[in-house]
Amino acid sequence: MTISPTGLSLTSRLPIVGSDIIKASWRRCFTDYHLDPLDRRGPPLASRNTLKVLQGEMAEMLSDSTMIINRLRGVAREVDRIVLIANADGIIVSNHADSPISQEILREGFAIGSILHEQHVGTNGIGTCIASRQPITINAEAHFNKAFRGFTCSAAPVFGPDGSVLAAIDISGRLRSDRAEGNFAQHFIYEAAQLISLLLFRKKHKSDCIVLLSNAEDTIPFSTQALVATDETGKILGATADGFACLGVSDLQALAGRSLSDICKANFSELKPLSGQSLRLQTPGGGIAYATAFMDKKPAAAIAVRKSRPAITALATRPLERIAGRDAAMGEIVAICRKIIDRDIPLLVLGETGVGKDTLARAIHAESARAGKPYIAVNCAAIPATLLASELFGYAPGTFTDGCKEGRIGKIAASTGGTLFLDEIGDMPLDLQAHLLQVLEDRIVTPLGSTAAVPVDVKIICATHRDLQSMVQAGRFRQDLYYRIRGAQFVIPALRQRSDLEALVAAVIRDEAQSEGYPSVAIAAGVLALFNRYPWPGNIRELRNVIRYALSLHSDEQEIQIAHLPDQLLEFWRQEAVIEPQQNLDNADAANLDKSGMTTYSNRPTRPTLKAAGALAERQRILDVLNSLNWNIAVAAGQLGISRATLHRKMRLHAIAKRKGLGAVRGR
Repeated sequence: MTISPTGLSLTSRLPIVGSDIIKASWRRCFTDYHLDPLDRRGPPLASRNTLKVLQGEMAEMLSDSTMIINRLRGVAREVDRIVLIANADGIIVSNHADSPISQEILREGFAIGSILHEQHVGTNGIGTCIASRQPITINAEAHFNKAFRGFTCSAAPVFGPDGSVLAAIDISGRLRSDRAEGNFAQHFIYEAAQLISLLLFRKKHKSDCIVLLSNAEDTIPFSTQALVATDETGKILGATADGFACLGVSDLQALAGRSLSDICKANFSELKPLSGQSLRLQTPGGGIAYATAFMDKKPAAAIAVRKSRPAITALATRPLERIAGRDAAMGEIVAICRKIIDRDIPLLVLGETGVGKDTLARAIHAESARAGKPYIAVNCAAIPATLLASELFGYAPGTFTDGCKEGRIGKIAASTGGTLFLDEIGDMPLDLQAHLLQVLEDRIVTPLGSTAAVPVDVKIICATHRDLQSMVQAGRFRQDLYYRIRGAQFVIPALRQRSDLEALVAAVIRDEAQSEGYPSVAIAAGVLALFNRYPWPGNIRELRNVIRYALSLHSDEQEIQIAHLPDQLLEFWRQEAVIEPQQNLDNADAANLDKSGMTTYSNRPTRPTLKAAGALAERQRILDVLNSLNWNIAVAAGQLGISRATLHRKMRLHAIAKRKGLGAVRGR
């Protein structure tokens, strides 16, 4: 649920079927468009060339909002609905049908290129939300065109930073008797449209001064969506839809180049970014708002400097910014987190083991208003079920024979005022789930063995690598608790899915080297290539351990090479049979093998390539010398003309090992 700058709830801002917006749309259909409500013809189609141009114009927006659209598709799939994205003229440029029933719906008037503007098909979700600039649900008979009266359509406009309607997104499906389901879809579509609009705004004005307007005197009210972008003098460059509403206009054009000071009768120079102060303003409508700048204003003289070097703001070092890295999906998650960070909304973080769920939770806490309060993490899978209840809820004096005589405060009560992170919530026993649900509902906790209820004020963040929906269906996780903790849900991408792996590797190497006092170390190109192919089942946790291992054992090396990696990486390398000799051998030995030489020790082709044959020949030569010298490494290295360290490295590279009493053994 989203709170507007006026303090109204989301529900109060959404029109309902039969509202004035729909009535006004019907009037336009009769008087302006002269349409026939009995017309059953489907929508007209844009030409192929026109559609190609429109898709090109919207390609960047669609790419930036991929994660949001995918989340919307997941919701639509569960209820057999389609997701439509249209441009500002109501022409569908993208559609998604992820279930058999929804694929049938697409063929009934929702194909790509369909024109759903009101003047062509009358009152409908996409056309009417564009015309009214409001989110809307159109059910059954509320559709003007008879062909659409078997459907329910929930749509919302996407606004550009200048206040214009750029697009509309829609969830449509067959009409059902459950009206609550329509409201459910409308909430999701409204939230998605707001998120996309916010992303477009931040991208457009990332180098400008951003002013947050709120009805609360918060230092930095991240929860507000009323944002205004200005230049160094206070001239308004753009705003979000809520920002324009606070200024009493609908778009940038209506401001005609005016400054924030002109409109709100305030001195722009009094805004002090990150100073702990807000400026009290009087809005054009006569209301009171508080303004806070959260990006540092640059003096006019700094404009030329900004062009010559990258701008560095306080935001760049904030915790959420650091964990987002350069990955677009993580950037989307951070944008959503910042939007709801201080709302009373429980968060559910999903993702594979090791992706950094706890790291995200800590970053959320560090950037929230609760940052100065406790952050307490509880791993529900690591604590025996018999002890988990006392860990969470605490116990009164004398409750347990072997317990503390004074009793013990539980993790929930200890985290009051701050954040409680429940990791692996999917492993919590069912009986404790009921107790946790009661705590979340009543905001009180009763220690074991006591009747005294303790009030708690805590931000709940839960995480798991399990499929909670499947567990709910199987009766292994309470449905009511699932919906209670899933106020907002984030899925952290696995390391193999991230687009910034190389940047992450560099950051981990830098962190580990600095923490252990190691000198700066490079990483071989062949190692990076291997990292990009490796599936990383342990994700970032495994990456950190791999780097830590390589640095600990080979801290005197100037470059991390394949031979320095732990066994699971070497085993993967051997199995896929990729050899990077130029990166792993001394310069004196580089001529023996080509850079991209390849060999396979298992399933070896009957006719190996010249490159593979060279690698095999080197391996066999090393084996022959070692066997002839009874595995005397020092003498063998001298006979091969290489150092002992290089010989050991080549043995690891070629999986050469000696089993006691059995001689040399080739790799698996």
